[in-house]
Amino acid sequence: MPRPYEAEPAAPAGPAPRRVGGLLAAYVVAHGILIVHGLGLALAAVIVNANPALGGLSEPAPWGSIIFYVVSNVFLAAYSVVVMRLILNKRKSAVVNNAVWAISTVVFLLIWYFLGMKSPIGVVIDSLPGIVGMAYLARSRRVQETLVLS
Repeated sequence: MPRPYEAEPAAPAGPAPRRVGGLLAAYVVAHGILIVHGLGLALAAVIVNANPALGGLSEPAPWGSIIFYVVSNVFLAAYSVVVMRLILNKRKSAVVNNAVWAISTVVFLLIWYFLGMKSPIGVVIDSLPGIVGMAYLARSRRVQETLVLS
């Protein structure tokens, strides 16, 4: 019998969450690569727009389009950091936030295409990581066993 000043040991709430490994760890690394890729493209867009000959262009794009491109890339990079932290902290909310990030990515890609800043094949290729990741996080049993914290 415990003494009055000793706390009862807490019963485990359920199985311990799994470690972030396998495809989930690879997805976190892919997010890191996408951050570097997006920020690099944003910087390159500013440099090439300032000197169009560097990109083989005869005239620069409107600065409003470039600013939108840079700001939206910074937003996606920041949101990607949020998703990575949620996954690494094993939060269930990573699934929903990853879906919002993936949908935002596709929406921005389509806007960039209509602004003339992205090719159709670029839109398709750059959409794949978000779409595949969204499906993986939503459907994987391993992810459900790993992301257990509220």
